[in-house]
Amino acid sequence: MEGDKQAFKRNLDELIKLFRKLKDKISIENMPGVDKAMYQNFEMFLSSYDNMKVHITDDLYMQFGEPMRKMIADLVTQLKGELNEEDIIKLEDLNEVKKIKDVELLRDIKEIDLLLKNPKLSPEEIDNLLDERSSLKK
Repeated sequence: MEGDKQAFKRNLDELIKLFRKLKDKISIENMPGVDKAMYQNFEMFLSSYDNMKVHITDDLYMQFGEPMRKMIADLVTQLKGELNEEDIIKLEDLNEVKKIKDVELLRDIKEIDLLLKNPKLSPEEIDNLLDERSSLKK
């Protein structure tokens, strides 16, 4: 029983995560049959889900019948396929790599800035450091 409840909670969280990605990926104009008010209600639900789920009791989770739990699990599977979840994960990984590279770039620029503060540098060394710094910013 406890395992069913945890699996259902995970599926529900995953479903909300996928709905958020769907909302970000598809504009309201590309959702036939969805008017602006419905879309805004959907957005409000998605944005407040994390706060709401804290207040959902275990008893309430268990009141969802097996057909509802199965439907949510099936929806998760379907949305993963439609959103091409693997591509989304790859894109998130690429964004993380870019953040890491940006941090490394900033660190390198700061290092050069520190070196440039050395009053004993020759004009040639200063030029080389400035050239290197300039190439990093491109």
